[in-house]
Amino acid sequence: MSVANGSIGILKPGSTYAGMIERFGDYDVWFRRVLEPIGVDCRVFALSDAPPPNPDAVDGWVVTGARSSVVDDDPRVEDLLAWIRTVVEHQKPLLGVCYGHQAIVAALGGRVEVHPGGWELGTVEVELTDEGREDPLFAGYPDRFQVQATHEDYVVELPPGGVSLASNGHTMVQALAVGESCRGVQFHPEVTTDISRDFVARRVHLVNPTPVVTDAPLSTRVLTNFVDHFVRTRVRS
Repeated sequence: MSVANGSIGILKPGSTYAGMIERFGDYDVWFRRVLEPIGVDCRVFALSDAPPPNPDAVDGWVVTGARSSVVDDDPRVEDLLAWIRTVVEHQKPLLGVCYGHQAIVAALGGRVEVHPGGWELGTVEVELTDEGREDPLFAGYPDRFQVQATHEDYVVELPPGGVSLASNGHTMVQALAVGESCRGVQFHPEVTTDISRDFVARRVHLVNPTPVVTDAPLSTRVLTNFVDHFVRTRVRS
């Protein structure tokens, strides 16, 4: 059932490291930290506990990151991709983050691969495309801004109808749009500086040079823009 400020389903394809959960909570906690203070009713669903939920259970959806890969041979991945297609068909607002971003691409006919250049870690700069500058997901953003990143897979080919909204030298699709209600970001708007430092400490041996971690103060605006411009506009219409 809808609430005045909108309800968001946070769908977790997996969990982060046990040590990070002890320090910061799991992926859903990171999103709730941003969304609940602005009045969003957050409901958490974990694929490890049950099949994907009814797409109409909430007003909008966020698919979180995961330590696994959408290119893994796992029946749960296929279940998730089928669910994403249903959510898009229902025109429910959907935001995929990192793994969730890649899952949207894979579900809708694009292509995801392991990056030949390896991991993108730490605080990185991304630049909006012309389409990104006009998209409500990035309302209030400058052309270039800092984000927190931790991923090895990346989008090689957009799905039919997909539009790149942001890019950088490492990852050509840092954000995308499919239609009016589906969006994805490769970076992590929910990740704090401390969480980013923890990810780097765990994965620093995988990259050279050592990644830099600094503040990325505009990152969380992706989440609030998603709520304001995609979820609440539908609830109030």
